[in-house]
Amino acid sequence: MSRYRLQPSPVQERVLLEHCGHARFVWNLAVEQHAHWRPGLKSAPGFAEQCRQLTEA
Repeated sequence: MSRYRLQPSPVQERVLLEHCGHARFVWNLAVEQHAHWRPGLKSAPGFAEQCRQLTEA
């Protein structure tokens, strides 16, 4: 496995951190959807449904 070290400029670092924040927000939404599922309820959205939701957003 190759490893690379990023040495972003201050502007690039800000953009990368913002992007990581957005990715974390989307991840947390997906986790929340599954955390609210309870037996007897309609199943939590699957991968394809979550992809559709993400595309709509």
